Amino acid sequence: MRRHWIFLGAALVAVPALGVPLMMLRAGTHDPQASMAKGLDALQKGDPRTARVELMNAIKARPDWADARIAQARVLIDLGDGVGAEAELRRARALGSAPGKTRHLMANAYLLQGEADEAIAEAQTPDAMPAQRGYALRIIGRARLAKGQTGAAEQALSQAVALSPRDPAAWNDVARLRIASGDQASAIQASEKAVSLAPRNVEAVTLRAMLIRDQYGLKAALPWFDRALALDANHVPTLTEYAATLSDIGEARRALAMTRRVIALEPHNGRAFALQALMAARAGRYDLARAMLNRAGGNGGASALLVSGILYLKGGNPALAQGAFAKLLTDQPDNAQARLLLGRALFDQGNFAEAAGVLAPLIDRGEAGSYAFTLAARTQEALGNRAMADMLLARAAAPGQTAIGALATGGDMAALAEAASTHPDAAPAVIPYVRALLSTGQAGAAVSRATTLRNANMGAPAAHVILGDALLAAGQPDKAARAYEQAADLRFSEDVALRLVSAWRRAGQPERAAQILSLYLSQNPGSFEANRIAASAWLSVRNWDRAIALLEPLSARAGNNDALLMADLAWAWLGKGDKPRALAYAAKAYRLQPLNPVAADVYGWTMLQAGQKQRAVDVLEKALALAPGHPMLKGHLDRAYAAVGEKAKLAAL
Repeated sequence: MRRHWIFLGAALVAVPALGVPLMMLRAGTHDPQASMAKGLDALQKGDPRTARVELMNAIKARPDWADARIAQARVLIDLGDGVGAEAELRRARALGSAPGKTRHLMANAYLLQGEADEAIAEAQTPDAMPAQRGYALRIIGRARLAKGQTGAAEQALSQAVALSPRDPAAWNDVARLRIASGDQASAIQASEKAVSLAPRNVEAVTLRAMLIRDQYGLKAALPWFDRALALDANHVPTLTEYAATLSDIGEARRALAMTRRVIALEPHNGRAFALQALMAARAGRYDLARAMLNRAGGNGGASALLVSGILYLKGGNPALAQGAFAKLLTDQPDNAQARLLLGRALFDQGNFAEAAGVLAPLIDRGEAGSYAFTLAARTQEALGNRAMADMLLARAAAPGQTAIGALATGGDMAALAEAASTHPDAAPAVIPYVRALLSTGQAGAAVSRATTLRNANMGAPAAHVILGDALLAAGQPDKAARAYEQAADLRFSEDVALRLVSAWRRAGQPERAAQILSLYLSQNPGSFEANRIAASAWLSVRNWDRAIALLEPLSARAGNNDALLMADLAWAWLGKGDKPRALAYAAKAYRLQPLNPVAADVYGWTMLQAGQKQRAVDVLEKALALAPGHPMLKGHLDRAYAAVGEKAKLAAL
C-alpha cells in the first residue's frame, strides 16, 4: 500500500516536470489554451469547420470556460447553426458571462432560427456592448428585412455602415437589402465595396458571384464561384449557389457532384436535396424528384417550391401548386417559368381573372412560347373576351406576327389608379396600374406613368422593363429597346433578354436582335425559350442542321406535347429531305392542335411533298380557313391545287 502511494506521488511530481497540466489527466489530452488559440486563428482565417473542432477540444478540456463557448457560438453562427449557437451562449451566461457581452451574437442566433422579433429585442437590449453596436444594427436590419419592413431595415443598415464603414459584412447586408428592394444598381455598388474591403471574405465574394450571374449571365459567374471556393472549399452557401448555377447551365453531372458535397458536409441540407429533386424532374424522373423533395423537408428554397408546384400540378392539386408558384414568383419576380406555371394553376382552378393578370407580363413581352399564348387565349375566352382570345390564338399559331396588344386582367381600375397616385414612385403600386392602362389601350398614359416610375428608380430593372412595355405598346419599339437595354445592363435575365430581342425585331433591326440572342445564349445555354427563338431564326434562313441541333434537345426536354415545336421540327426535317421523319412530326403537331393553322399548314404541306396530294388539299384548305388571307398558307394551297389539277379553285383564290 505504501509502495502504491509512493509511486503515485512520484507520478504527480513528474507531471509538472513534463509541462503537462494536471487537469489534462482528467479531461483528455488537449491543452485548452492551445486549442482555443488554434480555434480563434482558424476562425480569423475563414475556416470555421477547423475552428469548431479546436474549440470543441478546448471546451471538452475545460467545460466551464465561458469564453471558449462564446467563441464556439461565433463559429456556429458562421456555419448557420442558430440552435447550437444559442445553446453555447446560454451556457456561457450560466457560467457567469455578462449577457450584455453577447447580445449581438444571441440576436444573430435567433435570426438564424427565423425568430426575427426575438432577434430585434435582443439586439436592442440596453446592456448591449457599445463596441458591438454596428453588429447589432446589422442584425436589426436583416431582421426588419425578413419581416418585410424595408424602411426600418434601411434605417438600421445605414446606421451600421455609418458606425463601421469598413465592415464588409455591413456592405454585404446593404447589398442584400438593395436586391430585395429591386435596386440592382445600388446592390452591385454595395457588393463591390464589400469585396474591395475584404477580397478574401468568402461571403462577399459569393454575393458578388450571384450579382454577376444576374447582371451578365450564368457562365460569367463561374470564375467568381471558383474564387469563393478557393477561399473556403467547404463553404456551403457557395457550393449550393454554384450547384444551382451549373444546373441551370445544363451541367447536371457537375451540379449533382456539388450537391453531394453539400450533403456530405450538412446531411440535412434541404436546398441540396431540392436541387437534386429539380434535376430529377427536369430529366422526367418524377418519382425520384418526389423522394428527394421529401428529404428536403421545408428548407429547400426556390428549387423546392418549383419542383413541389410541378408535382402538385401533375398530381391534380392546382390549389397547392398555386401556393408554391405564388411564393416563388414573389421571391423571384423575373422567373418566367414560375409565372407561366402559376397562370396554369390559377386557370385549372377557374380563377381566370387572376390567371390573366399573372400571364400579362409574359404576353406583353411578345416572345412568349406558344403554350403561354394558348393558355392566355383560353383564359380570355373564359372571361368572355372572344376577340382577344382569337388574337392570342393567332399569335400562338403564327410566330411571325409582332403585336397583339395587352391582356385584359379584370382588375379594379379605380383602385389601381388610387394606389399609383398615392405612391407614384413605388413599383408595386405603379406597375399593376400601367398594365391595366395598357389592357385598355391607354398606351400614352401608360408611358407617362412608367416614365415617372423609371426616373425615380433608375437602378431598378423592373422600372425600365415596364417603361419598355409601355413604349412597345405605344408603337415605339426603338425606344422600348433602349429601355430594355438599361434593364439588361442591371439584370440580364431571360425575361429582359427576350423582350429586347422582340423590340429590336419590331424596330426593324434583326441583326441587333440576333446579337442579343447570341449573347444571352452564350451565357445561358440551357434557356428553353431563347433556344427556341434561335431555332426559329435558323429555320428562317434555311439552316436546317443548326435548327435541328437546337430543336431536338428541346423536344427531349419538353416532350412531344408542344404543337409548334413539333411543327418546327417537321419543317427542319423536310428541309433536310427526310420526308418520313418530317411527316411524323407534322402529324403529331396536327393531332395536338387540329385547329391551329400552323399545325394544319405544316401537315398539309408535308403530305403534299410526300405525295398524299388530295389529303394535303383538304388539310391546307382548313389551314387557310383558320387564318384567312395569310399569304404563306394561300401559297401552299395554290401549289396543292396545282398538283391535283384543280385550276378553277386556284383561280377563285
